[in-house]
Amino acid sequence: MDRKRLVIGLATAVAGLAGAAGVACRGQATVASPRPVLRIATAFSPLSSVLTAEYRRRLPTLDIRSQPAADSDAVIAGIEDGSVDLGVALADVAYLAHWGADGSRTATQDRIRGVTLLQPLPQYLLVRGQSGIRQVPDLRGRNVAVGPTGSSSSTLGLLVLDAFQITARTVVHLNTRAAAAAGLKDRSLDAVFLPGYVYPDEVMHAALRDGAYFVPIDGPVVDRLRLDHPFVRRTTIPREVYPGQDRIIPTVGIDMVVLCQRDLNPSVVYDLTAQLFSAYPRLSGVEATLRFLNPDEAPATPIPLHPGAARYFRERELSR
Repeated sequence: MDRKRLVIGLATAVAGLAGAAGVACRGQATVASPRPVLRIATAFSPLSSVLTAEYRRRLPTLDIRSQPAADSDAVIAGIEDGSVDLGVALADVAYLAHWGADGSRTATQDRIRGVTLLQPLPQYLLVRGQSGIRQVPDLRGRNVAVGPTGSSSSTLGLLVLDAFQITARTVVHLNTRAAAAAGLKDRSLDAVFLPGYVYPDEVMHAALRDGAYFVPIDGPVVDRLRLDHPFVRRTTIPREVYPGQDRIIPTVGIDMVVLCQRDLNPSVVYDLTAQLFSAYPRLSGVEATLRFLNPDEAPATPIPLHPGAARYFRERELSR
């Protein structure tokens, strides 16, 4: 009899443990797994901010966060040290960061992968009204402004001045459009180099009302510049960037590229690439720099493609 009670007791205990385990399993199943975090660098904000917003809208399974980064160098440094997962950078900076100036690279440099090549970011040369400046050589002896050190307008602006052998009276680095507009209006500046995503807004209207206008960057000097700097491209300023501008203006730009961590989940990178091109028609109406995106050239990144991006482009080609 005692042995029978013992067997029954053991059976009851085992059943109780099994039930408790089932409850525990069910409890665990109801706890949502934390979303994977994706940190997107804020450099080139007019572009990266709209992409970040679009990814948040279209990829709710990801916890997408903005990671401060001032320029291409900061984006690449963040990818290398693991604080950034995705970002936009100038193609020439990405190339040197991955391959090294002499073609050699370190294990740290090998952490960077390409997602997609973007369009060249045009350079706008805006000069003050009644300045008499009609071409780049007219900048000799003038007061010229470029963007912050490391920015596209600083990098390309200085390259243009050097290629045309321009010795300006002063060359200053400005951090804001407001400072550039104020300098043109009060005539402390004769010309400013601006990145192509700076379309006239309320900040620039005062200078435009005062007669500021674009000057072309063109001619044989540009061809020689491109020989030394292959990531510099010929491009144009489209019509109607400001009221009354009824012609296309030739200029130059630098290719841009979306970069990511080498170890980022391939499925995540596939989705990021696919969503960028899925959203492209809508984004091109919102963000001017996406207007000239060429999907056929997009896989031609200056560094190796991430496997997730490569899969997207391969499937896209096969689906044609």
